Amino acid sequence: MKKTYVAAIAIVAAFVLVLAAAVALVQYQSPNQSGSGKLAIMGTDPAVAASGVSSATISYSSVYAHTAGSDMASGWTQVSGSGSMDLMASQGTAQTLATSQVNAATYDAFKFNVDSCKVVYQGQSYVTTVASTTITAASESKVNVNSSATAAAVVDLRTFIENTGSSSSPQFVFSATAVATSVPPSTAATLSLQLGATIDLSAQSWWSTFMTQTTTNVNVAATLTGGSLVLNLQNSGHAGAEVQEVIVTPVSASTYAGASLPASFSSSAVFTVSSSGSVQQSSSLQATALLDGGATISSGSMTTLNFNGNIAIGTTVGGVRVSGIVSGQEYIVTCIGANTYASTTVVAS
Repeated sequence: MKKTYVAAIAIVAAFVLVLAAAVALVQYQSPNQSGSGKLAIMGTDPAVAASGVSSATISYSSVYAHTAGSDMASGWTQVSGSGSMDLMASQGTAQTLATSQVNAATYDAFKFNVDSCKVVYQGQSYVTTVASTTITAASESKVNVNSSATAAAVVDLRTFIENTGSSSSPQFVFSATAVATSVPPSTAATLSLQLGATIDLSAQSWWSTFMTQTTTNVNVAATLTGGSLVLNLQNSGHAGAEVQEVIVTPVSASTYAGASLPASFSSSAVFTVSSSGSVQQSSSLQATALLDGGATISSGSMTTLNFNGNIAIGTTVGGVRVSGIVSGQEYIVTCIGANTYASTTVVAS
């Protein structure tokens, strides 16, 4: 009986030792995959805006990080943060949108709500219609949160602010898509990541690489007549492009150049592009700003878009109001969509 008792004790002791060894092994293999760690989410967004817009600011709330391996309907962890974000900050300037302790895990996407948007246009402040109320950004690289150091991610918004009204009665629409990336741990350790803090990322090599890999470069060649529009689009960028909206504006009615949009759509013809590549002129201008559908142009490929039919557009030539495309008149053709902005000037034939 005594030998049986001693043997039982020995078995229990051996089991305890095996269990302790197993726990130690797990801790050795994943020393930081339990508990919690600090996560900071930054945002950046040099918006493409209507000419005449000098300032644009969003109010945001409900910032979340998504646990890798979970479906997109679940696995969201809230990260503390709300406030406002300057959409017109210079390229590479990021602002900390949220930061808090979260479960130690790997995160692969981020999202937040856009509650409102305000712009300053020609010196006056306007409230903007928010077409993209929830911004969700899949991360090009996963973010590992553990207890040893602060982890960080950058959400890069690709925003358009369009004036679907007139210059005297503007009606602005905010729409955006986004993509994210992790911040290298060695860089995150050197950054000031308090809520609202701004950081210049422009000199960071990892940021330049991310921008190169996620940016399109679409070149447009256009042919325009009174009854047709033909666009040949070549994407030489590293990321796939989507063209969802085409805007045709007489040069005489436009003051914009570079990465901006017409001051208003009152003198423009606006077209929507479906996922099949069909081009239709739209009379519902605010609906065109939703960035829905769109023709996809893969990296290194090209596509042709066609519209046949009377192009409804109003402009003034020599002091006379003219309806339709005028032969010999210069027009700016602008193509936009998720992750895409391109324009060219064409003389109508």
